[in-house]
Amino acid sequence: MKVLLIGGTGNIGQRILKEALDKEYEVTAVQRKPEALELKHPNLTVIKGDLLNEAELPSLIAGKDVVVSAISLYAGLSPEQFKKAHQNLIDALKKQPQTRIIAVGGGTNNEVAPGVRMLDVEDIMKNIPEEYKPSIFAHGEVQKLYEASGLENWTYFNPAAMIQAGERTGKFRLGTTNLVADENGASSISFEDYAVALVDEIKNKQFVGKPFTIGY
Repeated sequence: MKVLLIGGTGNIGQRILKEALDKEYEVTAVQRKPEALELKHPNLTVIKGDLLNEAELPSLIAGKDVVVSAISLYAGLSPEQFKKAHQNLIDALKKQPQTRIIAVGGGTNNEVAPGVRMLDVEDIMKNIPEEYKPSIFAHGEVQKLYEASGLENWTYFNPAAMIQAGERTGKFRLGTTNLVADENGASSISFEDYAVALVDEIKNKQFVGKPFTIGY
């Protein structure tokens, strides 16, 4: 399995990279600053690339079975650049439809009622710090880009409402559009278990052409 990983140095991306290498996948990590990824592994190739450069995307994707996008607005991208990067990916993948895309999403894309996402609920959003909201709304718009793209081979993987560093337990629950929460209403997942589920989805192909989510 040949994987193109974009954003392999972030909190989620570095865990995805480890999981993919542990599964013995052949990983090409695309970085705007390749020197930032210091990991060495026989199945890992690190190259320079930028999703905002439309011209180079087809050659980056060529020959890959799956593209995993773990790019984040917290890595210096503006909301407009984040959306443009994903639109560039969509445009490139339309020319190579055999290649799958799995994109790291946002927890507030999950629904708390039929057709009602967390990011649409004022009582939820008023308790979220303002600095997080540009990322939240950008993820909401990007999921809609994939849904309206006409691509068949896409997956948008939204985490639980709370995601942070923790343990790799391998024990979690998956859902589609509805927030996954425990009996007390808490919705959480570790970076580590999120990465397990994402890399498992590469093989399982359970959520092709749709979003999915995770929680304990």
